[in-house]
Amino acid sequence: MLRELFALWRDRGSRLARSLGQDREAVSIDARHRRCRAAWEPHLAATKRLVLDAAALASGRGTAVVLGSGACLDVPVAELAGQFAEVVLVDAHHPWQARKLAKEIPNVRLVAVDVTGLAGIVRDVAKGRAALPSPVPLPDPLPGLVPDFTASVNLASQLPIPFYSRLGRRLSDEARQAFYTGIIAAHGDWLAGLPGRVCLCCDTAWERVDGENVLERRDALEGVALPPPDRTWTWVIAPRPEESPAYDRQNRVVGYLDFVAAWRGRKASEKSAAMA
Repeated sequence: MLRELFALWRDRGSRLARSLGQDREAVSIDARHRRCRAAWEPHLAATKRLVLDAAALASGRGTAVVLGSGACLDVPVAELAGQFAEVVLVDAHHPWQARKLAKEIPNVRLVAVDVTGLAGIVRDVAKGRAALPSPVPLPDPLPGLVPDFTASVNLASQLPIPFYSRLGRRLSDEARQAFYTGIIAAHGDWLAGLPGRVCLCCDTAWERVDGENVLERRDALEGVALPPPDRTWTWVIAPRPEESPAYDRQNRVVGYLDFVAAWRGRKASEKSAAMA
């Protein structure tokens, strides 16, 4: 605990990062990675392999964008920098590991931004000065940037989480749920509208398990249904006794080499079904 407090003191984020709790989350992730390194390694390797395989399919070699880069544990930054003229790492908070990479690799650039674009709106809603937008608008976190390759890396399921405590019980359960679902759906719609190759890696379910017995399962995507993925795997994020001696916690993860085609195909199928 003292080590984590010192790390947070040393690496405090911007006002945006602090408001979203992203600097605290980065310290927690780093600490858990140290404790659970062996259990995390298959997931980190699978994520990097997905990103590199998708990047190899990009037709252009200009700009690569990584959303949710964090400490870059799951991002093959050096390999991408060798394939593209520019690599843009996007997150609300860039921990020291990401800043170090950006200093060492000349064509790596950091952009600190709220990918949802909703932090200010949620702040006003929490203070009673505004209503939640319905539908949730498409974000535009990178205006003017035309990427040849974009990867959303273990991010989609995390997008609503910073707003849970902010909204609390100020709104009905139905209103809050519709908002959280809308955030993730808007992320998918925005990704599907980007130029170039788009890769998505994200959790779909959070589970507590005892061997083969699933003790608890939660939908990680707030009800958003994804199309069939190219790859799936399990991330053992908290092997016992990290959280409890009675269970392991794991995430079900999916990956897409061409998310635009998959998402648009799902939308077309839904439209056809609705018209039938």
